[in-house]
Amino acid sequence: MCIVLLILTISFLGLYIVFHTLYIQEEVKSLENTIDLISISETNIDQYIETLNENDIRLSVIDENGNVTRDTYIYETENHRHRKEVEMALKNGSGSQTRYSQTAHINYLYVAKYLPAQKMIIRLAMPLEGLNQSVRQTIPVFVILFALAAGIAYLCIHHFSRVLLEPIHQISLKVRRKQKEPIVFEQYKYPELQEITSSIEEMDRKIHSQIEDLEKDKRMKQQFFANASHELKTPLTSIQGYAELLDTGGAGPEIERDCVDHILASTRRMTGLIQDILIISRLESHEQPGQKEVIDFGKLVTGIIESLRAKMEQRHITVRSDMEKILVYAYRPYIEELVSNLVVNAVLYNKDGGSIDVSARKDGVLLRFEVRDTGIGIGKEEQEKVFERFYRARNHTTQGTGLGLSIVKHVVLFYDGTITLSSRENEGTSLSIVLPIVYN
Repeated sequence: MCIVLLILTISFLGLYIVFHTLYIQEEVKSLENTIDLISISETNIDQYIETLNENDIRLSVIDENGNVTRDTYIYETENHRHRKEVEMALKNGSGSQTRYSQTAHINYLYVAKYLPAQKMIIRLAMPLEGLNQSVRQTIPVFVILFALAAGIAYLCIHHFSRVLLEPIHQISLKVRRKQKEPIVFEQYKYPELQEITSSIEEMDRKIHSQIEDLEKDKRMKQQFFANASHELKTPLTSIQGYAELLDTGGAGPEIERDCVDHILASTRRMTGLIQDILIISRLESHEQPGQKEVIDFGKLVTGIIESLRAKMEQRHITVRSDMEKILVYAYRPYIEELVSNLVVNAVLYNKDGGSIDVSARKDGVLLRFEVRDTGIGIGKEEQEKVFERFYRARNHTTQGTGLGLSIVKHVVLFYDGTITLSSRENEGTSLSIVLPIVYN
């Protein structure tokens, strides 16, 4: 409001100055016209003197040298050659100036005109007091107009501020009172406000989504640590029990051998579990295990299959391999973990006398890898859960760490690939992997 009042004040002052200037210009023209009339009748100037005196206008006649030859107010002896209005009249034909008269002791508007034929200058002087009085008469009008404009400005500002600030106040209240649910604003008719509310809604949705992701991640970590503690507790309890039995010293050689075997088995289980946990941690943090290298994928798969040959022969499981010659560019440890976990699961959860089909195809930069078994399969309601850490399907044994397929999923995500699971109980499971890692 103060700024508006300042603008109005400056505007009215400017208007007043313009009005005053125009008024002076009109008076100058009027006095110049009077001088023109006097110059026409220069032989009988006296006939105008009475009229000029009635209007309180002073007449001076000045020669070219600046000497006052006649003055209706007082006899002047001072040379007027350097008076500004006289200089302008001699130079341009006419001139004017407002100044304080040392003779009359009042402010005058001086207007002078040079008459070359008569070789003289006629100057008229009008007291500015009368002019100022006329201008002052207009001041009340200006004051009334100023007050009216200020009042209208106040009402307009009050109205528009209420119209504009009320929605902003509502927006502020909604933001301050935000609960768990995302903020939703009403539609506003002002595009600027609508843009602000849309931006706040979008930002709130992003924050809400991030909070949900953080909470989900927190729950997953809590569940992970709880499961990890449980999985580690089992072999530790077993190790403790057999160690205490050995500590008694009363066990025979066969029992001692059995205790040592169980302790070694539990130790290997704990080691495998810790290694799997570390691998998942590295994958989640996108850690790079050394340098990428060109890998013969078929040779890598064959090597892993051969490492499991003894277990497969023990259970009479046959393997059929259909591998193209494919080179991939990737981190060897991660690719080995992916292939190893898929093939190990196909062996662990297969039936005695079952079979495993392993195939690999190249599709541009995409590697298409599939492992299919004739094992016990996974129920439809559990198929989405098997990629969770430590999850085991109901019909699966307690073999393994429960992290195999979770590692597979994390490797696939690490390379921005896809994984597809197809399974039917008592018929088998197929896992298809697509990774953009083919080396051309």
